[in-house]
Amino acid sequence: MHLKLSEDQQMIRETVARLFREQVTPERVRAAEHSGMDSALWTTLLHSGLPLMRLPESAGGGGHALLDAVLVAEQAGRCLVPAPLIEVMVATRLLGLLETPVAAEIIGRVAEGSVITLLPQTADAQTAVQLPGAAAAEALLMLTGEQIWYVPLSGVEATPVSAGADLYCHARESLEQVAGRRLLAEGGQARSAFLACVEEWRLLTAALLTGLGRRSLEMAAAYAGERRQFGRLIGEYQGVAHPLADALTDIEGAGLLVWRAVWALSQGRQGSAAIAMASWWAATAVPRAAGCALRTFGGYGVSLEYDIQLYFLRAEYWALRLGHPDDVLIRVAEGLLGEGEEPLPEPGEVTVEFGSGQEALHWAERARAFFRSEMSPALHAHAHHSVAGYHPEFNRRLAQAGLLFPHWPVEYGGQQCSDFVAAAVAEVFEEFGWERITSPITNQVAQIIMKYGDEALKSEALPAFARGEKLACLGFTEPASGSDVFAAATRAVQESGQWRITGQKIFTTAANVADYIFLLTRTDTNLPKHAGLTLFVVPLALPGIAIHAVETMQDERTNIVYLDGVRVDDRYRIGDVNGGLAVMLDTLALEHGGNQYRLNYQSMFTAAVSLAKRRHSSGRRLIDGERARRCLAAVATRVVLAECLCHKAIWAGGDRKNEAPAIGPMSKLFSTECYRQDAAALMALFAPLGPTSEDRDAEQIDLGYRQSIGMTIYGGTSEIHRSIIAEQALGMPKSRH
Repeated sequence: MHLKLSEDQQMIRETVARLFREQVTPERVRAAEHSGMDSALWTTLLHSGLPLMRLPESAGGGGHALLDAVLVAEQAGRCLVPAPLIEVMVATRLLGLLETPVAAEIIGRVAEGSVITLLPQTADAQTAVQLPGAAAAEALLMLTGEQIWYVPLSGVEATPVSAGADLYCHARESLEQVAGRRLLAEGGQARSAFLACVEEWRLLTAALLTGLGRRSLEMAAAYAGERRQFGRLIGEYQGVAHPLADALTDIEGAGLLVWRAVWALSQGRQGSAAIAMASWWAATAVPRAAGCALRTFGGYGVSLEYDIQLYFLRAEYWALRLGHPDDVLIRVAEGLLGEGEEPLPEPGEVTVEFGSGQEALHWAERARAFFRSEMSPALHAHAHHSVAGYHPEFNRRLAQAGLLFPHWPVEYGGQQCSDFVAAAVAEVFEEFGWERITSPITNQVAQIIMKYGDEALKSEALPAFARGEKLACLGFTEPASGSDVFAAATRAVQESGQWRITGQKIFTTAANVADYIFLLTRTDTNLPKHAGLTLFVVPLALPGIAIHAVETMQDERTNIVYLDGVRVDDRYRIGDVNGGLAVMLDTLALEHGGNQYRLNYQSMFTAAVSLAKRRHSSGRRLIDGERARRCLAAVATRVVLAECLCHKAIWAGGDRKNEAPAIGPMSKLFSTECYRQDAAALMALFAPLGPTSEDRDAEQIDLGYRQSIGMTIYGGTSEIHRSIIAEQALGMPKSRH
């Protein structure tokens, strides 16, 4: 994945954002509410070249790439630009592609100020159709069969949309009878050009909605940081902060899906499905987000004096332009199944990238080859999703093949690969049903040892980890503190150059097979909660340690670790005495990502598709029915969106953290909450039998249902992550005390 814009693209975004901020005020938006057009603004936009930016240069336009237009649409949505900018942008592109004298004549009129829109719907003659941007337009472009028509709107009977600046035509048939219609082009190529431009319009509409949604949440967060109720800022209440965090995560995902669709078009990878996913998610998530933003304002939100209601109304009206969400989901399913592929727009130059990259794909194939060669029938039988699947000898063989920690520095036994390589290899582990618990936990502890550990500890532990000979586990949570890890009560007292540790830790997954426990202790009870903490890496073979099993409904074991006066040398201390907060923040940053959880989610979805293709109802495969297609399309969209968020979290590591605040918590929150939601949806999809038969795919769905709820707790509960997102990404006051 690569999400860095080029210098030219950054300049486009910054220039357009500045133009809209200066020109588009709430007063001007209100003044143009029912006409859909601020004429003075339109003149300014024409001078800037924005309406003609997607028109080919050969036809007198800007010849800009699709991603450039997406950046403009996002900024237009943020400011509720009162003009049919994207409709004219797409209509002029279509006219340029037709390359006819009549089309050139119309382009000339647009350059002088005329407004032309297009009809994206192919409804039958008895159905009312929405005409986006038509309240301000003199004509629209319409496809009938293989013919593209220029239809003057002066003779069209239509009803205005109250806050959308669109028109509703009571029947498409009336458009086909308008006097003064002109045939612009006909034939298969003309039809393909029109349909491709409709797909472009759908994507730009999704981008427009994304910008609207993000701005509405920023407004709500700012208000929550100013408004006081019951003596506190309302943003301090989790009931206010957490819904906004969920909404922001959804909007972050919407933006990624739009950009991913542009990339998919450039790669020839299911572009139709990618556009449908982006448009469905934006059309459903943005109205939810705008509603959440309005409720933050309380009763003031519905007042016409407050600007947030302008965003709330447009969120729904603009989303409706894309059609009924269920119909869009069917288009997602058709695109994923390779059915009814529509002509697609040419994206031009695409500088962003999605996926893991070529290096990661190479390593993934290397890992697959290893598993195919080395995984014997006995190992297949031993494999399990939990720590029960750990196999010491096979772990050493994985290490010898360089598949445990390829992203580690060479000096510590790695191969200096990117973190995307480690993620891609983990996907192969999941593909072959091999446990992905012991290595990630050991990696997390090792990363902290590399940064904070004593040289003697590095020499002892890191080579053994790298060879696959030893493992680590985490000892943070305690029975009385739960998710509030900084309330740890396990005591460490310094005595004669050593430390004596007494206490207990719970949910210490892998402690029963590990060699070290990464232990959070309290070393000074007189300091505040977040101070007085010190970290240790404690060998589990030391006297005074007892490990008791805790079995779970997810068919996996975790543990309670009891420490009774355990004596530890000072070289096992990590970081400064009473300086554990800094170490823990770095440790939790490594844990605040959703990729490990996403892979379980993805496996469940893959199993569901396989089962739906095999299970029949009334003589038909389930996947051939609309209900199953809508369900699977919705899950597919969320699975892809989870991947985008998780990959962005990987991409944003290190020097890019400031570019994507709280993206790790967003990826974890979204992946686990959607996993839980969709596990229940898939269980219902296969009702009344449910996934209970002796079938590997069915068992995977059943496991997902039992497993998913726990994953909203592991690695910090969803509530913890929501608080982090609200604070770090929205700048809201602290909601954890």
